[in-house]
Amino acid sequence: MRILFVHHYFPGQFQRIAQHYLDNGHDVIAFHRGLQDGRTAQPIEGLRTFIYGQEVVSDRPSDHVLHDTEEFIREAASMAFRANELKDAGWVPDLVYSHTGWGTGAFLQDIFPEAKFVKYCEWFYNNSPESTEFLNPGRPFEMRLLTSLMNIPTLTDLVRADLLIAPTEWQRSQFPKHMRDAIEIAPDGVDTDLFKPDPHAAFTLPSGRTFKAGDHVLTYVARGADPFRGFKQFMDALAIVQARDPLVEAVVIGDRKVYYGAGHGTEKHFDQVMAEAKIDQARTHFTGTLAYDDYRKALQVSAAHVYLTVPFVLSWSAFESLSTGCAFIGSDTAPVREFVIDGENGLLADFFDPEALAGRIEQALAGGPDIDAMQEKARQTIIKRWSAEIAIRQHDMLIAKLFD
Repeated sequence: MRILFVHHYFPGQFQRIAQHYLDNGHDVIAFHRGLQDGRTAQPIEGLRTFIYGQEVVSDRPSDHVLHDTEEFIREAASMAFRANELKDAGWVPDLVYSHTGWGTGAFLQDIFPEAKFVKYCEWFYNNSPESTEFLNPGRPFEMRLLTSLMNIPTLTDLVRADLLIAPTEWQRSQFPKHMRDAIEIAPDGVDTDLFKPDPHAAFTLPSGRTFKAGDHVLTYVARGADPFRGFKQFMDALAIVQARDPLVEAVVIGDRKVYYGAGHGTEKHFDQVMAEAKIDQARTHFTGTLAYDDYRKALQVSAAHVYLTVPFVLSWSAFESLSTGCAFIGSDTAPVREFVIDGENGLLADFFDPEALAGRIEQALAGGPDIDAMQEKARQTIIKRWSAEIAIRQHDMLIAKLFD
């Protein structure tokens, strides 16, 4: 088949399935947005990639209520023009995957009416208190209206899909019911052969210091220092743990910016938290963003891994740490509870209770047969529900139905 992928930051969530199609001899092309927020597309050997949106320039200031809506329309139109160039050159896809978050694929059915369309449903801003007021209860109604505006690209892209997919049940549950019932669960998948326990693992900090499996290492991973990912709550809990345990070394992986919500693109939240933090600076190691192999080694030497999130999309690091068999401590929030049962394959704590979180960290660091069993069950959870093999098998089954 000829298969087209459209994603702002290709490959993103399409990494595994795009590679699968390429490995099986399909003709695969991908479009991406080019450099955005310091990120650009990561190449997949043998897969042709193109950029859309170069000519997109918004006529409105960035703080205008319609700025993002206008940008979506311009980008979707840009993608349609690029697709038409492909068509004029004689390349017409049988199958099109698009990520609906930016609505970029909204007009592609007008260019390729005979193709089958798969739409990736990552998030819907439903304005429920749980999903949008977790950090800031009682938002003014004007903010609710602005949040609803963010759904326009997604809704426009979804309207003519042949197949809707979401990676988790929590993400599917955010969509309106009449859409939700049509969305199939298709995991992104984790390479469980790569993310696995290694009793001989060693991780070297940028400073040159090395930790080994069995050391008293506490890990925390997030793309940035985000309120959405509980950066402040982790720092508060870490201060408690370090004050009570002189052996704890914390490895904090990620950069200092905010990527979700208020303060997006700035380091203000990091600076504010660190100005008040009572952590032991000598035993807290901020690595910045790590190369993939170094990140994996950090998880493999972790004696306890903390993952916090508001009710939002679950990070890949959560799945990868579970697959690695980390002693997982997570926030007691809905997306985490979908995969972690407290005391069975991980430990849960109230997002807003640093003392409770500290207690769970100490429980994990103490180790013992119960923690060992918990770690093994964490890995089995991913092997049975979210492995790369399961992800590919689910995609193949769903696509086969499309072409029956």
